[in-house]
Amino acid sequence: MSRRKGRPDSTFQKLPLEVLSIEALNKVLSLQQAYVLEIRDYEGRLARNAAKKIRLERELLLAEQQGNAHQKEMTQLYSMLAPYKVGVIGKWMLTEPPIKVGVGFGASHYKREAQPLIDKLGQVYKQRDELQRLVLSLQEQIRNVVNAYEFKPKREAKLRHQSQTFVFDIGAISSEDISRMIEKKKIKATLERELEQSKHERVRTKLEQTKAKAAAYESKQRELAKSVRTALMKELHNHPFCPYCNEELSAGNAHADHIHPVAKGGLSTKHNMVFICQSCNMEKGALTLRTFLKKMNFIEAEVYERLDRMGKDV
Repeated sequence: MSRRKGRPDSTFQKLPLEVLSIEALNKVLSLQQAYVLEIRDYEGRLARNAAKKIRLERELLLAEQQGNAHQKEMTQLYSMLAPYKVGVIGKWMLTEPPIKVGVGFGASHYKREAQPLIDKLGQVYKQRDELQRLVLSLQEQIRNVVNAYEFKPKREAKLRHQSQTFVFDIGAISSEDISRMIEKKKIKATLERELEQSKHERVRTKLEQTKAKAAAYESKQRELAKSVRTALMKELHNHPFCPYCNEELSAGNAHADHIHPVAKGGLSTKHNMVFICQSCNMEKGALTLRTFLKKMNFIEAEVYERLDRMGKDV
């Protein structure tokens, strides 16, 4: 029994399943499932054809046996007609279909006695012809059944991936393995996506928290600045004199000063801020209190005493 020869195994390429995308793996899975269906259909046809071949061979054997029996019966009929053969003195007897028996009759009673045998011989000839046609038909059907074995599905499959064409053995690939690989890649892709989303979410949350803290700090600073202004205005009202030079202050001649400069770590609190005159404000700038007092030749003890009475950090 001949079978279609597939591509030699040596020409197949190894398919790098691990590096294929989910889309490519799904295509491979589709090819593999289609191949499995084709193989199942082929095996079904193979089984049906094998059973049909056995049945046809049995029918052929029976037809041949019947043909042999008819041939034997024809020989017997010819033997039985032999006594009636008296030479060619009558007309030829014809059967239906026409068969020249080659028997001549010289008397009508001979013809009457021989006629049933001749009729029987014609029937046997007809049956033999039908059996011959049946035998030819059965032989043709058996050849067709055998030829059906030629149509075995190919194991060769092709996949185009990253500008490369792979020719691989689709029958050597398990659909379960491909399905597991697809599921694994899907899980990995989901985890990576969730990780990326989580990272963006953390950044967004941190940014929102930073903004919230900044807003809270700004609000607190505004409240603090408002509180400091209120306290300083109250001090100016109760003690309208510059704590450094002791000159009288007015609302238009009062400048807020950080006793400990901001550049040196001083804070904008009511304990570190004080209203001073314009002249002292210009001279002090970013100097520390001690450096400023020495520069101006002010009596430090008096200045510190005034600041202490005002509740300042000195």
